[in-house]
Amino acid sequence: MLAALRAGLGVAALMPGNLEPDMACHDPGALPALPDVELGLARHPASEGDALIDAVETALRRMI
Repeated sequence: MLAALRAGLGVAALMPGNLEPDMACHDPGALPALPDVELGLARHPASEGDALIDAVETALRRMI
């Protein structure tokens, strides 16, 4: 998807942290406002204490 965006072949809703300098809406009024979305994060109990899973969860929580 990012390759298509870089090539100017489409539009996408991205998290601010995923925007690249070249990616910007040049006419904010050209697109409708996006609705609020609900995000959820579920972990398997066996992942408790897994450093990698903990790091991914921390990164995700910072992004939202």
